[in-house]
Amino acid sequence: MSLISRLIALRDTKVADSNALNHYLPIRGKNNTIEYRSVAGNVLGMLIGRELDPKRYSCNEFKEKCLDELGGLLTDEAMLDHIEQMYFRNDALNSASPEFLLLGCLGSETAASKNLGRIFRSFLAQAGQHSELKSKANFIEQIFINVLQNYLTKPGGKDASKEKIEHPYLPFMTEAFVKDIHFLSSKTEYLLSHFEDFLQLYNFLYCAQLALNIRNWTNGVPKSQLLYFILDTEKASMERSQIQQYGYSSLYRSVGAVFPILSMLDNFNKQGDGSAFPLWSYGEALNTEQYDADEVSAILEEYAEKFRQKRQIQPRQAEEDTPVGQMRLLINYSLDQFEPVRYRVKAHRHEIRDAYQKQFEEHIAKHFMQVRGRSGRVLVMNQDYLLLLTNIAIGSKRQLRFQELLKEFRARGVYFDKQSEKALITFFERVGNVDRMSDSGDAVYVRSTI
Repeated sequence: MSLISRLIALRDTKVADSNALNHYLPIRGKNNTIEYRSVAGNVLGMLIGRELDPKRYSCNEFKEKCLDELGGLLTDEAMLDHIEQMYFRNDALNSASPEFLLLGCLGSETAASKNLGRIFRSFLAQAGQHSELKSKANFIEQIFINVLQNYLTKPGGKDASKEKIEHPYLPFMTEAFVKDIHFLSSKTEYLLSHFEDFLQLYNFLYCAQLALNIRNWTNGVPKSQLLYFILDTEKASMERSQIQQYGYSSLYRSVGAVFPILSMLDNFNKQGDGSAFPLWSYGEALNTEQYDADEVSAILEEYAEKFRQKRQIQPRQAEEDTPVGQMRLLINYSLDQFEPVRYRVKAHRHEIRDAYQKQFEEHIAKHFMQVRGRSGRVLVMNQDYLLLLTNIAIGSKRQLRFQELLKEFRARGVYFDKQSEKALITFFERVGNVDRMSDSGDAVYVRSTI
């Protein structure tokens, strides 16, 4: 079903009593704790094209087979008890080699962990290519890896063909994520120690850029939007205009629009085969496809009025009587339902929107914001995340010119003002991964630390 046909299908659709959110955002309910170990296992399975089959895998059976396989090669049986303690106590095996990260997705998962895993897996599904891990496992670990292969299956198993496609909302972020994760898969030791941080960093950058792009659905394919950080060692001040204008306050306001707009988008997407398209794709379809504009405009206007009445929202006038104009009216109503001054009924709908903003702060942004005196909340990049971001931005290159590195940062949604750029060079000099190719200091190169 085409996107225009989905909009036409709204003619026979009743407006639901409540809003539902099923795509594009990891936090969708009350329990939004994200267990990155679980996400890592799910994403790694998609990356290498082999994931753990929970129906066949048994922890005790796996351990017994590993020890039996190893025991047949040992002359000193007492060593077996020592090895069992080394690898099979306190989840030590999970940190022995990247392949064992697959074990992290065992057991119960929080809803937010599942949602984030599906989002990242959809990124990899779009790329359609797998990576081969070249781990530096020792003799014992390689035996365990060989045993583990017996419990692996293709991602999705028999139900893989039934999985509904979630088309990327942010193609630029999808492209960067796929590029970076494939690079990490070639550096298995670094992947093993930084994979969860990598996923946490990308979760924040993705959700932040989603929020900043969510209202721009008439502008075509989303682009990286201004979002300014400071280093956690820097002082914040009210005079830094870019930090104030395009920092945390701007992001927090934008987050308030994500749930209202995505829940409206779900009404469009459920008209089709279950696959999800971003709102900007519908905007593009309205501007480029051949269809009866008067018919679609009338259907959107009628659905907007039904929605307005159902939510008891004060009426608005469409800016123009076109399909895009009526769609814009409908999106405005999706936002109005959470504005106390815009709805007539005695309710507390705005608290739902506010709750999503608080959940974003608590579960997604907590490692990337700080309160700095009169400047209030600011976005910060600590040294660990900064080095991780630097290394994946440089990627397979040995080094990058500093200005090129900043360009790679911006491609991933991270911006720094001139004052922070100076602090960055000072930090890199302290780390020892800076090369100056001229006395003037214009040609500054930053090397990877991997």
